[in-house]
Amino acid sequence: MSLAGSPYVQQQPNVVSKLPEVSPLRNSIPLQYLAPKPDGLSTGCVRQPDTECVASVSSPGTALSQVKTKRKPFKDDRIRKETSLTRQLNACLRCRMQRNRCKLDLTNPKGPCISCQGIMTRITRLPCLRYKITDSVLFRTGLDYMPFYKRHPMIGPTYGDFHIAKDWVGAKTRFLDVTQDRSSIVLRLEVREFHPPYEKNSLDLKGRSMYCIPWAIADPDVAVETINAYIDQSVGSYLDAMLDDTDSLVWDVFHVAFRLSVFPMPNKLLRNVLRLWVVCRFIESRWRCCGDDTLNAESLKNPFYDWISPPPYIDYQLASVIIQRILGPLRHDTLHGLQGLVLSNKPSNWYPIFLTSFILLHNYELQVLFQRQFASRRQAQPFHPDFDWAIPQIRKMAQLDSEQIMFMEKIKERVNQNGTLAEALGLAPCSPCRSSLSNISEQVQYWPSVLTGDLTWDASSFHTHVDYTHELTAQHKFEIRTALAYFKSLGRDGNEVNRHNFPLPTLGKMLLHYAEDLHHGKGFVNIRGLDPNHYSSEDNILLFLGISSYIGEKRAKQDDDGSMLMHISDAKNSRESQQNRPTRFSTRASTFHTDAFCDILALQTRNCAAKGGNHIIAASWTIYNKIAATRPDLLEVLARPNWPFDSRGRLFDCNTRPLLFYHGGRIILNFAREPLIGLNNVKRTEGFPVLSGEQREALDLIESLARESQLILDIQPGDLTFINNHALLHSREAFEDDPRATRYLVRMWLKNEELAWKLPYQLQMGNQRIYESNELEEKWNVVALPKLRFKLSERLCS
Repeated sequence: MSLAGSPYVQQQPNVVSKLPEVSPLRNSIPLQYLAPKPDGLSTGCVRQPDTECVASVSSPGTALSQVKTKRKPFKDDRIRKETSLTRQLNACLRCRMQRNRCKLDLTNPKGPCISCQGIMTRITRLPCLRYKITDSVLFRTGLDYMPFYKRHPMIGPTYGDFHIAKDWVGAKTRFLDVTQDRSSIVLRLEVREFHPPYEKNSLDLKGRSMYCIPWAIADPDVAVETINAYIDQSVGSYLDAMLDDTDSLVWDVFHVAFRLSVFPMPNKLLRNVLRLWVVCRFIESRWRCCGDDTLNAESLKNPFYDWISPPPYIDYQLASVIIQRILGPLRHDTLHGLQGLVLSNKPSNWYPIFLTSFILLHNYELQVLFQRQFASRRQAQPFHPDFDWAIPQIRKMAQLDSEQIMFMEKIKERVNQNGTLAEALGLAPCSPCRSSLSNISEQVQYWPSVLTGDLTWDASSFHTHVDYTHELTAQHKFEIRTALAYFKSLGRDGNEVNRHNFPLPTLGKMLLHYAEDLHHGKGFVNIRGLDPNHYSSEDNILLFLGISSYIGEKRAKQDDDGSMLMHISDAKNSRESQQNRPTRFSTRASTFHTDAFCDILALQTRNCAAKGGNHIIAASWTIYNKIAATRPDLLEVLARPNWPFDSRGRLFDCNTRPLLFYHGGRIILNFAREPLIGLNNVKRTEGFPVLSGEQREALDLIESLARESQLILDIQPGDLTFINNHALLHSREAFEDDPRATRYLVRMWLKNEELAWKLPYQLQMGNQRIYESNELEEKWNVVALPKLRFKLSERLCS
């Protein structure tokens, strides 16, 4: 269902009370029900604090009476001066809400007022703020920094370029149809030809002459009416098209706000804030000609996009109408309505205040994202390689001193090394709304075409296992035995093992070096030399914990039971078929994948299979380079936030996110096939999407390229293997056990908080959930227990 899909219902106004319950933003609401009632907000009229009359309502059936009051001037000169100063600084928010006189502290006029100083301090105390909600700026206000826009303002109904008489060419008008492809409705503008002034140097943002096609909007007042009608008909379509319905928080808030804007009584404030959110998308999104009559605009080359943009002057007029004549009044009405609810200080107003504030903050977030992408598309001139910060004109423009110029030059160098300003500052190219789908291709354009460094290896990069396997010396083994004995003498629980109570004087330094190599080098290491048969099950775990604490001190929960240790072997006691078991409890081979959201995958090999079962790894950066060289179109597919990860457990939720990220100057590939594709005998979560053809093609390509560059690790009993889960993909061979050789591993998920990669927000949430405290209690299952049955959540993960 969609807000935009249904035809309008022509019924009498009282049909509002008979409307069925509105389902989430996917249902159509007739436009006439979006109109506010004349008496304002559904929460009731709000008395402004500066009103000059007091309205009182008598009992039913009596008339409304008003008693006018007139304020007399203060006789005390000191109070008059205090009042004047208060007006300059604004009364604080608490005093306005409580209708108190805001008495300034004359010893510190800009500090807390006397009234607020008398309030007992509480954690939830409202600070003494003198800001007015109505002072907020909710959208970008235009391009008045450009010479043309300064000379030709389009500010209001009484002056500005619209109301300067034009030298029209006859009285004939034509119609220009434009769209943003967010709605099936077309915006039709009535335009008229005119003789342009002689301003040959006036250019638009795309470098085109403003008057190359001398047509203009014929009547601004008619245009305002037309655009407002277009807004009313398109609110539902824009919300459908641009909100991320996989983000349940955002989706639910907008759904509730939309429903309350319509019934049980139309809420003017919520209607205005939703319209404002939609119109702000107008000035961030493309307008393109979509009708038969384009005024010959196709003759103009668009340097940024492959479509027919409106003629430069009409494009400028359209933006100005939207900013000055549409958004301006919407901002005024929204902020004054919000301020009225806040100052009324009524508990019943909390809910619409929350919804309105949430939508305004979400709007601000999208605008920041847009500005960043806007600068990236145009290769922000201040950070262009040829930009000279030291020339007098620039120094004067920004009023920079020598030290500041040197700093900006360094920023410019970092930008050009990293590709974009966002990457130079360590910001992720994230996207909180579905409109990001149309921006993914623009983001991917700024990703590196070729990655270089230690993470671009393949099998040919290593001559023997010595290149990645560290053999423990006799001294190292002695240190390990000594550290084990020392920790056991402390009488502490095994999960308390760390590098301080498991001292390894020489080996410890090498392990810290390997941790560095895991994060900034080739991304994996194998440590060999311990014989697990020389230690008990408990001591093997203590050795694993103690040594790995130098690699990553933080450990994660791995399943719904809170297991900190995962015992991996063929579940021979289970009656479930091999295909119905989780891969880690079967003998079958696995496909290439990563382990959920962990940073470091740590594996202790207790025993090897009679045949097969080796670890296989592949570098994500090498795979990325091959995709970028042969199938760059699939990079966009992998980067889209529409990959559906199914889950049926408590530790991980169903989610939709990208597989491929470029964040902090690094490529990250994170996925597993089971939660994406599912199992043959397991239905997907109801309503959860399945992969498209191109998504399956992308997965198959990753598998194929990983096989081409894979490195098979020849593992031996006692090996400790550490893998950077964000940098490498891993899989394993199928295997066969016999009575003397049964494959058995213990797995941990580790994190080195000092060296850990910065993650995009889509991975941060899962990463924090497994490493930080959650509702699951830690379970230290030192000994493997027989697995007879398997939870669905286990089967849908690797």
